Amino acid sequence: GIDASEAIELDGAILYANNCAVCHQANGEGLKGAFPPLKASSIVLDDNPEILIDIIMNGYNAREEYAEMSAVGVINGLNPEEVTAIINHERSSWGNNARTLSVAEVEKIMAYIKGQDTNQ
Repeated sequence: GIDASEAIELDGAILYANNCAVCHQANGEGLKGAFPPLKASSIVLDDNPEILIDIIMNGYNAREEYAEMSAVGVINGLNPEEVTAIINHERSSWGNNARTLSVAEVEKIMAYIKGQDTNQ
C-alpha cells in the first residue's frame, strides 16, 4: 500500500459540497435567519480550531437567530482527514485567509472532544 504521508489529499471543496453546502451554501454565505455564514466567520477563522471542530462533529445550537446544526461530523462519520480537508477549504475560500491545519492537529482535537463527551 502507499505510505500514509503520500496519501492523496482529500478534496475539501467536494467534501464541503457533500456535507455542508446544503445549509451554508456553495458561496459560504449561509441563509439569513436559518444558517450562519462561514465567509468571514470568526469561528472559522479562529487560529485555534477547537470550537469549529466541535461544531462540525457535535453540532451547535447557541444562537437564537439560526436553526440548530445537527452533529454532521458524527452523523456522516467524518474522519480526521475529511474534517481537515473541509476546514482548510472553509478557511481558504470566499476571501477567508486563515492558516492551514494539519491532519495531526485536527485528529488530536477530535480525540480530545470525543473524550470530553464521554464524561458528561
